[in-house]
Amino acid sequence: MIEVDLHLSRDGAIVIRHDEELRSVGGRGDIGDMDLAEIEALDGGDGQRIPTLEAVLDRFGSRVPFNLEIKSTDAGAYRELEARALAAVESRGLLDSTLFSSFDDGVLGRLRSLSAAARLAVLVSPRARGRVLERAREVGAEAVNPWLGLAEPELVDSAHAEGLAVYVYTVNELADMRRLLSIEVDGMFTNYPDLLRKLI
Repeated sequence: MIEVDLHLSRDGAIVIRHDEELRSVGGRGDIGDMDLAEIEALDGGDGQRIPTLEAVLDRFGSRVPFNLEIKSTDAGAYRELEARALAAVESRGLLDSTLFSSFDDGVLGRLRSLSAAARLAVLVSPRARGRVLERAREVGAEAVNPWLGLAEPELVDSAHAEGLAVYVYTVNELADMRRLLSIEVDGMFTNYPDLLRKLI
């Protein structure tokens, strides 16, 4: 899968960028403070532009599965982010090959209410290590995505016993990759997929 983070522009476009802030690429404030035309004019580095979700799905959606991370959407225009992301995926016939993930159970719950077929994963931060399996059960998730430091055999075994996949983030060191393979995680978020592929 390719994992990307989603944000809403001021005029309601879904753009892909890890950080919400745009000052580092010459923007004014955060993504939500600028219209899409302004965002698309920014240089994301080496002439790269900040893409929209729709453009990325149109180009790559039929070729590779996606994991779309949706940030907390409890404030302002962000309340529409999960619904718009779901619509973009459904309209392209990509629901079966797309996993929606979030640290915010409210986001996942709203996605579930919008689509019984949406594939969901609960992101687990170091600060929210409790009730991992219960959270997944409550929103009807198929996977838990824990922080690397939480990925221990007990969690993996318990998740598997409940039919949940375990995808660990962010795994960039070879030693960590070896350890996680030994406890039979189902996948890893990594900035070095070539290294992981060679190891496997």
